Amino acid sequence: MVTIIHNMKKITTNERRKLNKWNITREGISKFFLLNNNQWLKIVFSYTSSSNIWFETIVVANSKRECNDCVNKTENSPKVIYGHSTGKKIGLEAFKIALDELLKFEKTVHNVQINIVGASDRLNRIYKYLNRYGYLEYNYIKNKKPVTMMYKKIS
Repeated sequence: MVTIIHNMKKITTNERRKLNKWNITREGISKFFLLNNNQWLKIVFSYTSSSNIWFETIVVANSKRECNDCVNKTENSPKVIYGHSTGKKIGLEAFKIALDELLKFEKTVHNVQINIVGASDRLNRIYKYLNRYGYLEYNYIKNKKPVTMMYKKIS
């Protein structure tokens, strides 16, 4: 367990996560988390009203700015780290946090579908564990490459 001193008081990792607040914008809602290896995790839930679908995006990078660049830039921008390694081993800490936030998010929405798409084969293998939580697998072709998507309909 990592402790940080904030205002002359020790804060554990779990308490630090509770200090974060969701940022609500027109595009969706997002939240930052500081990981134990000093990298940043950004979780974004974006909504598509035409198809009534929420998408979850997970980005791990060395700074908040890199996370924002990856989410906000176009797909061909050199600042986008989609599908690339950030250089540090994060283990499963980021995915555990993302899973906890996803399960909390599921309780707040109704009559929608949640889609999760992995950026690499490694992420797709990890996301297959969502089968335990009622997510189904859907395979399709995008830019001549097979893509696996996990989805769940929330009623």
